[in-house]
Amino acid sequence: EATAAARAAGGRPANETCVVCIGPVVAPVELPCGHAYCGACLAEVRSKGVTRACPLCRAELPPGVKGLYELAMRIYLRILGMAGRGEARWASLPAAEKEEMEEVVTMLTEAAAQGHAGAQFGLGLLDDEGRGVTRDGDRAIELYTQAGQQGDARAHYTLANLREDERQDVDGAEKAYRAAIEADPGHAGAHHNLGYLLQNERKDVDGAIEA
Repeated sequence: EATAAARAAGGRPANETCVVCIGPVVAPVELPCGHAYCGACLAEVRSKGVTRACPLCRAELPPGVKGLYELAMRIYLRILGMAGRGEARWASLPAAEKEEMEEVVTMLTEAAAQGHAGAQFGLGLLDDEGRGVTRDGDRAIELYTQAGQQGDARAHYTLANLREDERQDVDGAEKAYRAAIEADPGHAGAHHNLGYLLQNERKDVDGAIEA
């Protein structure tokens, strides 16, 4: 949206050559100013703190994926604390917090689209529990799966809970619990829930003891 607005206001079109590596733009990341750079080049520029501006037009760089995620989580955790203290309710957030949650969703969505596992998990959690957004279990499953494919044990574990408790999908839940344990062998919750599932759903006492 920012890029489209910049172009509508007469902004320059995206460049075809990355001025960082002086080569064709590979896996391009387009900035709000309309200029594009290789994803790896832009990440390196940010990591080394060389500049906080677009190398071509000097427009301020937007936060990188990590920055988007961290900023979104700072806002979210503050509102989560308000809800925990009874100062706000997810179903009827005050106007200011509702607007902030919309920003959180926007930032997490952008970071998730660029492959940030934490953002995928966090966005899935919002959809799963309806925190500041309309509850969407199918979307939550999709996001948890994406994060899990990157080895996020929390995503596997939460996906397993959703499948077991809400979808009554015992096979899917068992698979996700085992994936959580594979990603994090010390995940106590996954071991416990897998054992409970094997004992009560599979009638597999030996398997439950092992879990």
